[in-house]
Amino acid sequence: MSVTKAELEANFESFSVAWKGELPKVISSLGKHRDEFLKSYSRIASINAWRNVILETRISEASLEFFSEALNDAVTSHVFAQFGTWRSALMSLRSCIENVSYCLFYMDHPVELRLWGAGRHRPGFSETLDYLEHHPDVAPLGNSPVTGLASLKEEYSTLSRAVHASAKGFRMSSNGPGTVLWKPDAASLALWRTREQHTLVALNLLLTAIFRDLLAGTQQPSLRKALGGVIPTSMHAKVKTELKVTILTP
Repeated sequence: MSVTKAELEANFESFSVAWKGELPKVISSLGKHRDEFLKSYSRIASINAWRNVILETRISEASLEFFSEALNDAVTSHVFAQFGTWRSALMSLRSCIENVSYCLFYMDHPVELRLWGAGRHRPGFSETLDYLEHHPDVAPLGNSPVTGLASLKEEYSTLSRAVHASAKGFRMSSNGPGTVLWKPDAASLALWRTREQHTLVALNLLLTAIFRDLLAGTQQPSLRKALGGVIPTSMHAKVKTELKVTILTP
């Protein structure tokens, strides 16, 4: 049965009014979990600290743009989570991992970066991961968890299943037919929180491993304090032993 233009417009208006009226209720419901989102914001602040304290003055503007996009991805994930739009929040986390890896790859590959700008170089995540695993500041650490790479690889795989909706638990519309824009439930929040926490911990460890010479001794106390709000205290001693970086308590 065909739908007339008038019916389509009426349906559009009804749909728009409905979701715009529902969104404040969703935000209010998830607002009960303020402490969880505050912790998330603190984790994201560490990524901003890396950009402001280390990267802005040490890498090219073009490679820094990948890192800035990664920061935007992390913020987008945080905001989508406050809307209860979980799959989109997870997709943004995956993009965050990709953009940090591209930043680290291209800061060491200026020729390939020029080719990227010309549309002639498009590395996959596996290529950038392979480079990072063989990075001269990372490879000597072997399989140590202080590199964050094993965790990043696992998180990327998990988030890819969310992106492609190949895992039922990540689907927004798993409860039946119909459009589901948000699910303001604690179980979904817990799933997202775990993925976000693991992702940002791993990224901070990787960045610390690569730039550890710039954080040694008494250098960059503000950044080392930001790391203290993300990297678990159970890993602080290992980071100090293997990377010679003292993480400070925020």
